[in-house]
Amino acid sequence: MATFILIHGSWHWGGCFQKVANILGAAGHCVIAPDLASHGFDTTPTAAVTDIAIYAAPAREALEAIEGKAILVGHSVGGATCTWLGEEMPERIAALVYLTGFMAPNGKSARDFVMTPTYLKDPAIVETQGMLRLGKDGLGLDLTKRDLIARSLYSDCTAHDIDRALANLVRVTPHAPFATVSAITPKRFGKLNRHYIECLKDHGLPLPVQREMQAAVPGAQVHQLDTGHSPFLSAPEALTEILLDIAG
Repeated sequence: MATFILIHGSWHWGGCFQKVANILGAAGHCVIAPDLASHGFDTTPTAAVTDIAIYAAPAREALEAIEGKAILVGHSVGGATCTWLGEEMPERIAALVYLTGFMAPNGKSARDFVMTPTYLKDPAIVETQGMLRLGKDGLGLDLTKRDLIARSLYSDCTAHDIDRALANLVRVTPHAPFATVSAITPKRFGKLNRHYIECLKDHGLPLPVQREMQAAVPGAQVHQLDTGHSPFLSAPEALTEILLDIAG
């Protein structure tokens, strides 16, 4: 039996992984999907999230509470939490899995990979840029732009799943995960078993950007899903099949 800690990305909440958690649980595995600080049911005020240690505390607490090691799965900017925990607590981690996730090298942040021509000039990003709004508390979504958000984050999801997701998104994501500068070392993070799951039809984090990060932090085993940005909603069986293979 493996233990999975599923780490959501920007604007989301732990419950977005419910379909995947159900399948993994039915297969006999332990699954924890925490709400990171200021997301979901977590009551931390957005303004109080000033660094990655505060933001990722619920995931760290989950990792500290289990017996043995866990497989960490980080979706999108959830990859920043995976990277941070990989350096902080490598002895508790069996594998790091980046699900179309931000995987920044030492000295870089997730933000660095969305300030590049590869990201900014991608047609999918140009088409949906009106859904974002930058405020003093961080990068938020304009939830009145339903069609743009759906096109970016849920391009292959059902209308029902999109409705459920939009009802649970928080308006503002703290700067902490997005702007956190990676401080990984070869002796800690560098020794971990790492996997990268590419989403080939991703409109939120385009494939060329996913591959730029893989090139910047080499060594991950690559898997592929023929999906958009949120396969935990659109293709939970296919995603779970990869995770079960990683668990062995």
